[in-house]
Amino acid sequence: MTATSTPTRKDRALTVVTKYAAKVHVTLARRSGGRLVRTFRGGDLLLLSHTGRTSGRTYTTPALFVRDGEDYVVAASNGGIDSEPQWWLNLQADPRGAVEIGGRRTEVLASQVSEADRQRLWDALMAKCPTYDDYQSTVSRRISLVRLSPVG
Repeated sequence: MTATSTPTRKDRALTVVTKYAAKVHVTLARRSGGRLVRTFRGGDLLLLSHTGRTSGRTYTTPALFVRDGEDYVVAASNGGIDSEPQWWLNLQADPRGAVEIGGRRTEVLASQVSEADRQRLWDALMAKCPTYDDYQSTVSRRISLVRLSPVG
């Protein structure tokens, strides 16, 4: 799907389901101090807070991650929806964000994973959650990998 094309009925439905499932994940993780919903589909889960590029509001999105040294790496898969996830568009506009893991918050800066590191990190994510190859096969865009580097 291009930026000007209309989302499919399936993509619109998945967007609604994903939005509400994400809210449940965030609520459970925060209320439990990070003890609940630490994993999803076999992968480790973080909560990613970011600022809305037009609203200025803070949003929090759960995402599977792998570590690359001190950095966290997540896939902008959008659950197999053929458009970039809002959180990634927000971080492209303002790369400052925060991750929460196990109740601990870390300020981060987001950037796209370099081409040199992409395959290694895609493979690491696939080892945790093979769903990403399925997502990639159903979308016309190349799923971005996002590096979240701790600040300070």
